[in-house]
Amino acid sequence: MNDFTPTDDAEKRLEEAAAWRLRLTENDGRPTMEFETWLQQPGNRQAWEEVNRVWSVFDEAADAPELAVLRQAALADAARAGRRLTWQRVARPLQTLAAVLLLACLAGGGGYWWLMRPADYHTGRGERRVVTLSDGSRLSLDSDSEVTVRYADHRRDLHLIKGQARFDVAHDRTRPFSVVAGNQRVIATGTAFNIDMAGPQILVTLIEGHVVVLTETGGEANVAQAGRIELQAGQQLAASAHAPARIIPASIPRVTAWTAGQLIFDNEPLASVVDRINRYSDTQIFISDPAIGDLKISGVFNAGDAGNFVNIVTRYLRVRAVPENPHMIVLQGTGR
Repeated sequence: MNDFTPTDDAEKRLEEAAAWRLRLTENDGRPTMEFETWLQQPGNRQAWEEVNRVWSVFDEAADAPELAVLRQAALADAARAGRRLTWQRVARPLQTLAAVLLLACLAGGGGYWWLMRPADYHTGRGERRVVTLSDGSRLSLDSDSEVTVRYADHRRDLHLIKGQARFDVAHDRTRPFSVVAGNQRVIATGTAFNIDMAGPQILVTLIEGHVVVLTETGGEANVAQAGRIELQAGQQLAASAHAPARIIPASIPRVTAWTAGQLIFDNEPLASVVDRINRYSDTQIFISDPAIGDLKISGVFNAGDAGNFVNIVTRYLRVRAVPENPHMIVLQGTGR
């Protein structure tokens, strides 16, 4: 906690300090004579120090949608002001932004927690989502997936908690882009890759560029001891808890087909195909006989269209479909 008690004048100085922080950030941090004159006025230096005290954690939460919108509005208004600091013209967005900063200054641990919290992005069954992060990177989430994002001055940390996601990374050598998925950590500076945790293995596929994958132990990164694997475009790392990681060639169109709402299978067991189909539809498919789960199937299917999938399977494989209820279909062997 701090001892700074805001009065009306103090609030005004905090608003001005927040505006100066924004302006100097956009000007590569270079102070001006106008700023130095403002800083020497009574009470302004204390307000400046209060704003700067929380600015680093404000940057760390810059990917949060609420703060990103405020900052963009303030900067756009300031730009329209023609680089001259006119409080009346930028007052509305800056007052809102200053209120956020003031809350962090005066609320102690609660405000700090709010600023430091990770952004959480998730999708429901059958839903896909594309998010543009604060640095311009693009995050694409598959059905029933979840990713947390935490950015800081010198790092970009993400965690794929479940499901599948594609990461198109904005180039920034000073801030490596790191994604943890299970006991794998993928590190890149500017590239595109896909991580799939929906099956029994974690699959890391490099679409373009270059990444390093670290196999971690104990749930925390240990670069000195972790296994280090470099991937080239078109390669896929397959890792599981029960077998050594291996690198295999990957079909990029097949791996990324989900981003266009399609699922592509190439001579895969029916059981694993059904597991994947079920991730996209409220109509669930069950296999009653383990023997038919070993039957192989290939094809291109629309994600979420369980009915069409069942029609094709029953036409070409030795199985029949038995509807149990409006949301359940059981596949049985025909015995022929």
